[in-house]
Amino acid sequence: MTNICTLTASQPGANIIVKFGLLGFLLGILMFGCTTPGPRLPDAEQPATLEGAAQAEAADEYILAARQYINLADAALAPRRADMLTRAASAFIKGGQMDEAIRILKRVRAGKRQPNLRARQLTLYARIASIEGHKKKAARLLAKANKIRNLGPDVLLEIYDLKAETELALNNPIGAVKNLIKRERYIVEPLDIDSNQIKIWEILNQQPVRKLRDASNLSRDPILRGWTELALLQAKAPGSFGRKLNKWKKEHPEHPITKTTIATLRSPGPVLIGRIGKIGVLLPLSSTTRAVKLAAQAIQEGIATMDKANTRYDKPAIQYYDTGGDARQTAKQYELAKAEGAQFIIGPLGNEAVDTLVANIEINVPTLFLSHTSREIDADNVAVFQFGLTPEQEAKQAAERAYVDGHRTAVALYPQNAWGERMHAAFSEHWQRLGGTILSEVAYNESQTDHSSTIQQLLDIDKSLARQQQLATVTRRRLIMEPRRRQDVDCIFLAAKAKQGRLIKPQLNYYRAHRIPVYASSHIYTGRPDRVKDADLNGIMFGDMPWMLINKGDIYNLRLLQGNWPYARTRLDRLYAMGMDAYAVVPHLNRISSGSGARFNGVSSSLSVDQEGRLHRQLSWAKFRRGVPRALKQEYRYSGSDLQREAE
Repeated sequence: MTNICTLTASQPGANIIVKFGLLGFLLGILMFGCTTPGPRLPDAEQPATLEGAAQAEAADEYILAARQYINLADAALAPRRADMLTRAASAFIKGGQMDEAIRILKRVRAGKRQPNLRARQLTLYARIASIEGHKKKAARLLAKANKIRNLGPDVLLEIYDLKAETELALNNPIGAVKNLIKRERYIVEPLDIDSNQIKIWEILNQQPVRKLRDASNLSRDPILRGWTELALLQAKAPGSFGRKLNKWKKEHPEHPITKTTIATLRSPGPVLIGRIGKIGVLLPLSSTTRAVKLAAQAIQEGIATMDKANTRYDKPAIQYYDTGGDARQTAKQYELAKAEGAQFIIGPLGNEAVDTLVANIEINVPTLFLSHTSREIDADNVAVFQFGLTPEQEAKQAAERAYVDGHRTAVALYPQNAWGERMHAAFSEHWQRLGGTILSEVAYNESQTDHSSTIQQLLDIDKSLARQQQLATVTRRRLIMEPRRRQDVDCIFLAAKAKQGRLIKPQLNYYRAHRIPVYASSHIYTGRPDRVKDADLNGIMFGDMPWMLINKGDIYNLRLLQGNWPYARTRLDRLYAMGMDAYAVVPHLNRISSGSGARFNGVSSSLSVDQEGRLHRQLSWAKFRRGVPRALKQEYRYSGSDLQREAE
């Protein structure tokens, strides 16, 4: 049964008190995104191959790729073994599994006569440090790697690429460009040169005129000076940029800019996010469905909080566009936002609104959808991103977490409804793709409180009872025997909300499953600590937003900005965090879309972007102890602090 809650929603100038079925409706309208089938991946039952590992990595199945590389390493001798291990570590990094990456890197033995291997190892350690927020440590490791002599071009390419990324994270975009210019010296393929130059342009095209002018005046490097002067032309007079580009080329005949890059800059809509002066936000703020309205207001509050916290003088203006309760209004408001000068659009919210928009208009402004869509996007050569809180992502991460924890056999327990089926299917498919085995999978009835028969079936206790009954019949004696559960279960995947989880976990304990690790999604936690009620959840591990789990450091400081918002520590709080990240991630989208494994550590999760523009959330993990969720890794460094630094 859906919980009926009384809530107070806040938005500038208004207070609304409503009653609604929050959990089921919000999850149905907003968090459920569509998924599309991926490319063919290697069969977990077949021997590992380099081709199969590469296919998995290309499909963003990084844990599967890492597993393949490790299997190849175990069957190889040096130096191939070390090469496979570093590839596995790189895949773990891209998959957000930093602890596993470090564990694998410690197995790599790089001698003095292996400069490339040693530099590669240092570079991977630097990438981990960078992702975890230790930017200065990353810079030191990269400087150490760069001092190693006789390095091959492939290693130098990676070093300079990560140095550029680190400089960006340290709010030094010109330093990043300098490293990309150095990187180009070691590139052989023309397409890779074009890609590197577009990276340079993406960075410069987001900088204010003052910073570009200072860089141009102070630089002695003719290549850097040429790039900054070109960016100044775009910043000062974008309407006449094409004509002035010809003049610039004549004045810089020795500049290495390629014809392909010039053609890209001339195109009416280059595939990148440039300087943003105005962001349009599309939300159903006046929806007649109260749950949707509150969801929209929560996201609006999150965006407004980050906009207020942004102290940069060149920050973009924010304007909200109400899409109401009719998905057909979405296209109209999208066109209005464009007409009024929005250079980036956040929204619309929800699967139906996004599908309707995609089906009816051509997307020709860089856009961050607040949902996922399975429809083909008609984008006029612009960047389109998809950001949703899908249950499938959480179920897959539960599978990955259990797998990297060393488990290989699992049983799954899920509710008999559409949400439960989706959670179960996502976990089961991903678990088996990783090479795990599903021993048993059973659905339970949410309307019941006694799940003993379901758990007996899950753990094969019903079979033990049947054998006991059969033996008693044969011997014609009353036997006193304790039924046994199956002993080959490594872990349990539990798809449940808090109410059912509190009923199921004690019953699992009763049937001697108290020592089997239980993995769940964020739905198991209401968001508000309750030592008494949640004591029944003790031992369950689940993935959730850092915003909901961590109360120290950057997350704590951001919590203070929330003030007395009435829905803190409720399920709406996750949508508030989604709004915060939807705003804060915008200037980082180019960087984390590079395919290098770069991430943005937001309050909702550590975010990366796949080849389809979908934002993937790497959740933080916690375990219920004494009725309170305890983060398994306390340290988490937020990446959006640059919003609170005045641009130089």
